[in-house]
Amino acid sequence: GDVMLEKNLAVSDLLDQYGAVIGERHRLLLDYYYNQDLSLAEIAVEVGISRQGVRESIKKAEEELFFLESRLHLVQRDAEMARAAGALLSLPMSEDVRHGVLTLLGAAGLDEN
Repeated sequence: GDVMLEKNLAVSDLLDQYGAVIGERHRLLLDYYYNQDLSLAEIAVEVGISRQGVRESIKKAEEELFFLESRLHLVQRDAEMARAAGALLSLPMSEDVRHGVLTLLGAAGLDEN
């Protein structure tokens, strides 16, 4: 059977954040594996390389994403901002202040939650 890769759920968030920065092929492989849930064997057939080749490329692509996050911290920053906003929104506040907080979140590209 497949040499299974440990699926790291953080990769989906990293891919959303940095997908445009990594190579097209790496992005495609990670998308197949994490978002479309294809097996290594299915991806190998899809892209025409060996399962081992798929596995190595996925690992390399993951490393690239984690490297970007280790330097830029965009995913971490978004998570911290969302947490802080959530805490803030749970406090009693005027509609004006609430609107301001939500506007700030929107500007940061984050939802209410």
